[in-house]
Parts: sequence; C-alpha cells; structure tokens
Amino acid sequence: MGITGTDVAKDSAAMILLDDNFTTIEAAVKEGRRVYRNIQKVIQYLLAGNIAEVLTIFVSMLFNLPSPLLAVHILFINLVTDTLPSLALGIDPASPNVMKHKPVKEGSLFEKGLVFRIGFYGVFLAIITLVAYFIGQDDSYDVGMTMAFTVLCLSQIFHSLNQSSSITSLFSKDYPRNKMLFLSMVGSIFFLLIVLFVTPIREFFSLSVLSGNEWLIVILLSLSPILIVEIFKAIKRRLGMDS
Repeated sequence: MGITGTDVAKDSAAMILLDDNFTTIEAAVKEGRRVYRNIQKVIQYLLAGNIAEVLTIFVSMLFNLPSPLLAVHILFINLVTDTLPSLALGIDPASPNVMKHKPVKEGSLFEKGLVFRIGFYGVFLAIITLVAYFIGQDDSYDVGMTMAFTVLCLSQIFHSLNQSSSITSLFSKDYPRNKMLFLSMVGSIFFLLIVLFVTPIREFFSLSVLSGNEWLIVILLSLSPILIVEIFKAIKRRLGMDS
C-alpha cells in the first residue's frame, strides 16, 4: 500500500498502490492489456498493408507485367491510407473480453496468431488488388492501374474496421466503437476521392476515370476483407477461442 504501507515494504514491493485500493490493480491490468492489444492492432494493420503492396509489385515483376502501382501511389498509401487509421487504432477502446484473455509472456508481442493474420491478410489484400488490376487491363493499362490503386487504398481503409476485435463481430452491439477510427476512415476516403476526381491531381498520379461497372467491382473487392474476417471470427467463436 502506497499510503499506509511502510517505507521498507514499499522499497521491497514489486507494485505500489498509490490509492490503497485493490481494484486499482484490475484497472491497471485492463489498461495495460488495452495498450498491448492496440500496439498489436497497429502492427497487424500496417504490416498486412505493406505486405500487400510488396506482393502486388513482386507478382507483376515475376510475370514481366507493367507495374500495377507507381512510386507516387505507394507514397500516398503510406502517408494517407495507412497513417490516419493506424493513429486512430492506437487509441481504440478495450474489447469487452479483454480481461478473459490469457496472460502473455514478456516480449511475446508477435504471437503465433498475429503472425498468421498479418501474412494471410497481406496475401489476401494483394490478391484482390491484382484481380482489380487484371480486370481493368481488359480496358487499358491506366484503368487497370487505377482500379488496383483504388482497391488497395479502400480495402486497407475498410480492413481497419477488422482490427478492433479478433472475436467480436463488427455488427455486434458489443463491438468496440472508436469514433476517431470512423473519422480517420472518412478523412482517408476524402483524400482518395480528391486524387481520383480532381483532374490535375488525377493526371499527376497517372490515373484514369472509372466507369460505373468498374466502380462496382472496386467497391465489392474492397469490402471483401470484412466478409473474410467475419467468417474467421464466427469460426473462432464456435471453437471457443478468446483471441
């Protein structure tokens, strides 16, 4: 106890309660777990996106195809699409089942499940980006590149919604709601629309105007990460997994 405890006891203690209230321990553990999980969310979100970018370009090089993404596209994604949602994820509220998680070992930030999710989602985002690229190429290279760029941006933005909980469904009332994440998504989409619809900026990015059907394909592909993650969450809930 920090108030009533003796100096000798405090010098030898591993933990000192400044308000002499044992419920403080529970609150501290919950906050610590929230911070720990938020760091994992940001890492998972950023690395999955980066893997998708690298794989998209690597596959095109492997098959000797024109690159689906230019350097300026990667720069925009890293500065806008990645940055705003990742900052918001850093202040995500704790999930309702955060205190049900098993204790983790010190230094085990990259848990086995986290490594798998980073790899799987990175590959999945790359696949849908390449699908958009190949569909658009039937029209022209510029259209294919525009569809690939747009899908990669939007899919990462929507995928940020999947980070708040690896168990609770996005459509559940128990899902943690983060107002700042929503605002960051709106901001990222706003900047993306400026790039796509303001002619001088669109030309600087070497992009083209998409048709209604092409936009429909882009939106469906961009929303697919939410569907995939919801399926994984349902499986994990059925198996009784807690994280």
